[in-house]
Amino acid sequence: MFFTYGIKHITMDDIAKKCGVSKKTIYKYFENKDDLLHQVIELQLKELKEEISKNKQVSENALKELILFFEYINEISFKTSISFGKELKKYYPTIFLEIIKHKNAIITSFFTENISKGKEEGFYKMDINTAEICESFNDISKIIFWDGFFYNPETKQNSLKFLNSLFLHRLVSVKGLDTLNEHNKHNIV
Repeated sequence: MFFTYGIKHITMDDIAKKCGVSKKTIYKYFENKDDLLHQVIELQLKELKEEISKNKQVSENALKELILFFEYINEISFKTSISFGKELKKYYPTIFLEIIKHKNAIITSFFTENISKGKEEGFYKMDINTAEICESFNDISKIIFWDGFFYNPETKQNSLKFLNSLFLHRLVSVKGLDTLNEHNKHNIV
């Protein structure tokens, strides 16, 4: 509900009703709305880590792993309201900063490993500066997710797809481009 409708508009009564329990029951497990939000975010970060781990196991190469990662991120982004990020940043700055710290660590670690693996496999260009490209991607994604720059959800989605495509095309070698084009041919978005 927080991700879909924003944080400020959701009350503990709304959450209790949606869960089919009393508000008193919710307060047995959560101190307040901030605590509930914090735990929801912790679950989301845990899910992100699990998704990355699962993708590593099912992907035959680094490029396919990265494509699956972007598909997951796109899905999450499409389900998240624009007001969520703005409200989180404005009204819950401590939680917001904690998310940024963890997200940066998780995603930067993933990208670093993935790029190294992709270079070894020949799917990514050897001259890619991993730290530079990770930092650039991180900076641009912050604008899309957190700065509230996009008021239209469709524009946000298109921007994220473009960023992901740009990132992939910057990374891939000729071998990787062939694989990426084959993937895109079978998975028209």
